[in-house]
Amino acid sequence: MDWTLICATNDEQILRSCLLSSPDLPAARDVLLQRGFDGAAAAYNAAMDKARSDLLVFVHQDVYLPAGWLARVENAVGMISEKDPDWGVLGVWGVQTSGERAGLVYDGGWGRILGGQFDGGLEVESLDEMVLILRKSAGLNFDPRIAGFHMYGTDICLEAKRRGKKCYAIAALSIHNTNQYWMLPWQFWKGYWAMRKKWRAQLPVKTTCTDITRWCWPMIRWNVVRGVNLLTRRDSAPLKRVADPRHLYQELIASGKVAPIIA
Repeated sequence: MDWTLICATNDEQILRSCLLSSPDLPAARDVLLQRGFDGAAAAYNAAMDKARSDLLVFVHQDVYLPAGWLARVENAVGMISEKDPDWGVLGVWGVQTSGERAGLVYDGGWGRILGGQFDGGLEVESLDEMVLILRKSAGLNFDPRIAGFHMYGTDICLEAKRRGKKCYAIAALSIHNTNQYWMLPWQFWKGYWAMRKKWRAQLPVKTTCTDITRWCWPMIRWNVVRGVNLLTRRDSAPLKRVADPRHLYQELIASGKVAPIIA
């Protein structure tokens, strides 16, 4: 499979311990590390202009892709392309129109496996930004009006849908080696408001974190519940990213929580 890996990065230690330690990366035609950008859209669009392959894989710096990940992606892309050659965006974690989540990830913030194994792809309304897969030939670009590093995955899925292209979650286990956050950062909610403004005619919009609605009740409820939990100390100490996600993956296999990836 001819592909390019793209990452917008601002932390060399996290980048090297997570993404760059992924064993399938040498198979990429190019690894484009976008440094010094203040938003994902500008970083990713600049990388798309430089990419020499059609298949583009955008990955967060704190994601580890276990051995066999690429084979799972190649298999899923083949199955999806056979049924839907004009697909728009793929990812490893998304939300369906029904509200059900789809994909297969280990999320460090939750400390557990999310989703389950399946072949091909499951159609989704939007995808999480941790891993996004596009084809350069599809003509999709990231919108710089969705500033920062949040909500651009949902936005590009909606852009694909506007052009008649479907988006899919695939089961290619990815380790999101992130910290746990009791409150989402202000930049996330800025992205939420930008999406609400841009896609007002399409509301409500489902994301993997919350729903974007005209009156913002899911957003308000989320913040109230989290604020109460913090004030009443119902939450334990937040989980922290591990030093070496390769060891975490082996522990997950040894515990039987995941099986080694088989394409």
